[in-house]
Amino acid sequence: MIQPVDTDLGGLAQERTTRTLRDQADALMGNSLLASVGPLVGALMMWGAFYYLTRDPVVLLWAVLIHAIQVVRFVMHLRYLRTPPAQRKPLTSIHYFRAMLITTSVFWGLAPWLFYPENNLPLSCLMLLMMLGMVATRLGWLSNYRPSLFWFIVPVLSLLTTCLLWQHTSLTYGFAAFTFVFMLINLRMGIKQNTLLTAALHTRYDNEDLSARLADQLRISEKASLEKTRFFASASHDLRQPLHSLGLFGSAILARLKGTTDEPLARNLMHCVDALENSFSAMLDVSKLDAGVVIATPQVVAVADIFKKLDINLGRQAQAQGLALRFRPSGKCVHVDALLLQRMMSNLIHNALKFTEHGGVVVVARTRAKNVSIEVWDTGRGITLQELPRIFDEFYQIGNRERDRSLGLGMGLAIVKRLSSLMKIPVQVLSWPGKGTVFKLLVPLAQASQMPPPVAREHSSSAMRAMTGQRVLVVDDEENVRVSTAAALGLYGLKVYTADGVAQACEIALRLETGQGGTEKLSAVVTDFRLRNDEDGIELASQVRTLLGRELPVLLVTGDTARERVKRAQASGYNVLYKPVKAHDLAEALRRLIS
Repeated sequence: MIQPVDTDLGGLAQERTTRTLRDQADALMGNSLLASVGPLVGALMMWGAFYYLTRDPVVLLWAVLIHAIQVVRFVMHLRYLRTPPAQRKPLTSIHYFRAMLITTSVFWGLAPWLFYPENNLPLSCLMLLMMLGMVATRLGWLSNYRPSLFWFIVPVLSLLTTCLLWQHTSLTYGFAAFTFVFMLINLRMGIKQNTLLTAALHTRYDNEDLSARLADQLRISEKASLEKTRFFASASHDLRQPLHSLGLFGSAILARLKGTTDEPLARNLMHCVDALENSFSAMLDVSKLDAGVVIATPQVVAVADIFKKLDINLGRQAQAQGLALRFRPSGKCVHVDALLLQRMMSNLIHNALKFTEHGGVVVVARTRAKNVSIEVWDTGRGITLQELPRIFDEFYQIGNRERDRSLGLGMGLAIVKRLSSLMKIPVQVLSWPGKGTVFKLLVPLAQASQMPPPVAREHSSSAMRAMTGQRVLVVDDEENVRVSTAAALGLYGLKVYTADGVAQACEIALRLETGQGGTEKLSAVVTDFRLRNDEDGIELASQVRTLLGRELPVLLVTGDTARERVKRAQASGYNVLYKPVKAHDLAEALRRLIS
């Protein structure tokens, strides 16, 4: 039969008792040096006054004994305090303390028996007041440890009471009764104070134990978070590699099947790949923002230019849903990072279109003092008050408990929140369930005269054609990535060479540089960030550049999302792309480097 398992309550109680005893011993010993001042002064006054008035040698004998006890106790307490806390023995110290305290109390209690001033009322009152005062002043110190109340107060006042009763006068009887009542009151007060002190100690222990448990849980949570981050980064890298290759292979297949009966199959394949890439890109955006590697570079930009790009990117989506998408920039300019603001608004508009079934979305810009309020209004289902606080959380989606992937991942507004903090652009939300929602971005206002002059841009198709025949070295430790990248870049007329690491890359680069591979030299290097044998793309780029003796254009392509690696890639000074990368984006990035 299985017996119920009982927790070690006895062990916990014993541990608490030991801790209480140790702290009480520390309090007694720690305060004893200060607490010894009162008894020392009291003893000096006692024997000094009585010897001066009576010239009784017994008083001097009592003085020698009481001061000897005080010296011995002082030395014992000082030795205890100088002992390291871990080496102290509280139980043994309490035994010595008890012996010394009882001895002291007995000597104080013997004082009236040795030199009580008979038939001298003033001296009798003086002795009584001095002894009762000495007991009262030590009450707070003795309350730290309950037995010490009985070790000191009871012997002193009991001997004083019996001595007063021994005098057999009505006055001393009254003094005796008063002393006895005084003893009971002090014991009661001392016990109450000890109860409060003990309760305070136990409360402190509970708080310390709770803090220790919370600290343990925090360490466990931090460890789990680090392990989760490490696992996510590793899993993300491992998933991005084949997805990156899949997209590049798909682009090559689609290009070859263009105009054939199998082209629709290739396009459907690319639609699936694009959906996967968009999901990964959303999560990667959050990782980069959390890692602090995204830097806002504000400049003066026309709101109309941003709205035009948004209309181009999202107009077809609205049209496909049968919704109206209208932009009203009103000729305003703002001081902001245009790309990041465009990303914020793109997420907001996409979110508005997703939850709007009838009507449409209107994006307007209104002047508000020194700011421009860029507002996204929709006629969608709206958001309830209960859901409003959670809409900026990661993976939270209203009305998508089944996690329908066609409705996205729920990362769009989480990215808006992070970009809002990065650029210090407040986001306001107002919603009317069943009628619609408005998101407002408060962006600093700027003047059109502050806009930088337009930069002439080369036509994309002619620029791409200019890359024909350029030689590019692709370095990756996975063969599928090398082959797929070479196939995709080959569509743009590039001559691609592949290598699996630093040694092979240096060999190929040197051969091309010396003309062994033709007249054209190497134009650029496309390398993965993390390679085999603890090699990385930054090290590879440095070695190839040193070997060739020139600033060869380098493009880092990585699937890592770990903060340290993302920051290191950003700090390298090289252009960085994050897997999965579309073939056109990869070629466009190379064009900018080579041209």
